[in-house]
Amino acid sequence: MTCLYMFVVLFIAAAIISFILSLVGVLFVGALRLIPIVLVVLAVAVLLGKVKISIVHDDDKDDRRLS
Repeated sequence: MTCLYMFVVLFIAAAIISFILSLVGVLFVGALRLIPIVLVVLAVAVLLGKVKISIVHDDDKDDRRLS
């Protein structure tokens, strides 16, 4: 009987883990599907001048080291 209980507990744990991983996968795939839409909206906003993108290079050498 102990082996049967252990099998049932392992089966339930595997089902819960599988369910959680499938939810994470759905969220990840959903986020990936939004990337082209976000890129198009960002490109339109930049072309219309609503968003300004500037790149700033920091010339100061920052030699912070963990000690």
